[in-house]
Amino acid sequence: MQNRVYAFTALLAVIGASIVFGMILGGRLNAPPVALAGPDLAPIQLAPASAGGGIDVGFADVVDVALPAVVGVVSSKRGTAEDADPHSGMDERFFRRWFGAPEGGEDPPRVDPGPRVGAGSGFLISPDGYILTNNHVVEGYEKIEILLQDGKKYDAQVIGTDPPIDLALLKIDTEGEELPTLPLGDSDALRVGEWVIAIGNPLNFEQTVTVGVVSGKDRRLPSLPTDSGVASFIQTDAAINFGNSGGPLIDARGNVVGINTAIRRANAAEGIGFALPINHARSVMEQLRQSGSVRRGYIGIRMNQNEIDETTAEYFGLPDTNGVIVSEVNPAGPADNAGLEDGDIIREVDGHKIKDNLDLIQQIASRQPGDKVRLKVFRDRELVSLVATLGDRQRALDSETVSPLSSGGGSDVEDEPRTATRMGLTVENPNDRTLERLSYEPDQPGVLITTVGFGSDAEERGLRTDLLIVSVNDTPTPGVSAWEAELDKLEPGAPLKFDVLRMTNAGPQALYFFLRMPEEDD
Repeated sequence: MQNRVYAFTALLAVIGASIVFGMILGGRLNAPPVALAGPDLAPIQLAPASAGGGIDVGFADVVDVALPAVVGVVSSKRGTAEDADPHSGMDERFFRRWFGAPEGGEDPPRVDPGPRVGAGSGFLISPDGYILTNNHVVEGYEKIEILLQDGKKYDAQVIGTDPPIDLALLKIDTEGEELPTLPLGDSDALRVGEWVIAIGNPLNFEQTVTVGVVSGKDRRLPSLPTDSGVASFIQTDAAINFGNSGGPLIDARGNVVGINTAIRRANAAEGIGFALPINHARSVMEQLRQSGSVRRGYIGIRMNQNEIDETTAEYFGLPDTNGVIVSEVNPAGPADNAGLEDGDIIREVDGHKIKDNLDLIQQIASRQPGDKVRLKVFRDRELVSLVATLGDRQRALDSETVSPLSSGGGSDVEDEPRTATRMGLTVENPNDRTLERLSYEPDQPGVLITTVGFGSDAEERGLRTDLLIVSVNDTPTPGVSAWEAELDKLEPGAPLKFDVLRMTNAGPQALYFFLRMPEEDD
């Protein structure tokens, strides 16, 4: 019996030791692996634990300074019958649906919906009471009220708005009192991954602070009622909700780098908010203060929709892929008067190297009508210097017309083939009926694209059916024979340019497409 007790005790000891050893081994196996990858990185230095036991990384200090300069913006107007709460069932539509049209011509009872109220955020940029917010926070409202952190309320005047970038400048009368302000930073210097802080009044929760990082830059949001040519946005995962609009996005040093503007809610999206870069606002604030509106420069060209890549650069003999290809010059516009020509490549504006189409738009739009700009243009493999006097962007966009490319005379080839297939494209000689159906001029020379091969280089470059190719490497192609003859001149792998017309609601639009001759053509 005693031997059995000893044996049982020994077994328990072995099992216990095994469990302890397993826990130790398992802990080591589940620990993060240690690996060297390139040079050693300095560890992140955190401040000592605060009294509350958490880690203090400095956000609280930034917020303490910023909060007094962040304001609530309450906008209101007189409501109408159509503004009644649709969930209450007490508007005119309710009575007409359930009780029919009134007898004797009497109107159904109407419910006074009371004032329509909207809420947003903003921030003070000057001690005497100038405030920045979004245009959509105040647009269409009759009364604007500003709420400060200390509980004070002020009626605000809308000094000016700039709908193309969704910006509004407000002013309150401080009666000589100096108010706290937020310093404006440099949104161009922001880096993806950098910490940012959003402050505002989401869903009526006043002075709410959220923290995240810069998730992306230069986001274009065509779904917003802004001018996507001049308005781009910072993407952040700092929580932004309804009511945050107009509030500041602040960097870890306390500088405003953006104005919280929009959120992405479709498809159960989370952590996708957008802020207007503060440099966009900075460039127009003074215009709003002085005149209440913004005028932007305009140069009068149509840019090629396909930007410069390595194939395009090789075709033109460019040293890199920077620049913008001018596909059309508006007659008698600023560019035409300055001497720009179709096919020129704008490389610089006032010494600033132009990266792409959007960069050129922003460079020109940031200047005012009447300003002179110095252009460096690449033409015939040489740089040409030109000076253009800018026009008014909005006025030009309202009335812009562009003439199509001139493609030269018609074909004199006998027994002209009707179709041909090369480079993943099938083209044909269109008849007048086809041209009329597609809204081209009946006598417009060129070959019409009828088929684009799936997965072909032509498809990847953006060529589509119903486009009209009017020249190859600047040589007119009035028919299929001329089109094939020009392609036959090119060596495999050589870059080439198609001059193309596309019909739009505003008329024919000229485009350039750059491809390479395939090693084995169709």
